[in-house]
Amino acid sequence: MTLRNLVLLIVTFFSCVSLGQEETVQVGKHANVNLDAMSMIMSLLMVLVLIIVSAWLLKKFNLTNHSVAGMKVIASLPLGTKEKLVVVQVGEQQLLLAVSQQQVSLIKTLEQPLDIAMPVTQEFNQTVSRFFNKSRQDK
Repeated sequence: MTLRNLVLLIVTFFSCVSLGQEETVQVGKHANVNLDAMSMIMSLLMVLVLIIVSAWLLKKFNLTNHSVAGMKVIASLPLGTKEKLVVVQVGEQQLLLAVSQQQVSLIKTLEQPLDIAMPVTQEFNQTVSRFFNKSRQDK
């Protein structure tokens, strides 16, 4: 008997022994299917609520920048569900406008322009930048 035949015989023997002892593997046997589906649904609902709340906050606090080529919304005051007063800067002039669902009316051209405050988004960006710079310096 050659060495090759002996190795082949040993490999065949152990493969037959291992085939006889092999048990079927049941994937997910111990997993609770209802719990996994319920946690997935709850996670999805939490993400949807987060999106809705974020959109509401952006609309409520008007954190978006409304500026287009020399025109900028300086201030906005809601008067009702569809009506508001808006101060718009066009070039160097500031105009007080009444905006409703049907029309936009010029109320007055402001003689003394309102001070343009730094938007909340820029303040927030500066705060976040300071935090990250501080955390980088600590490392």
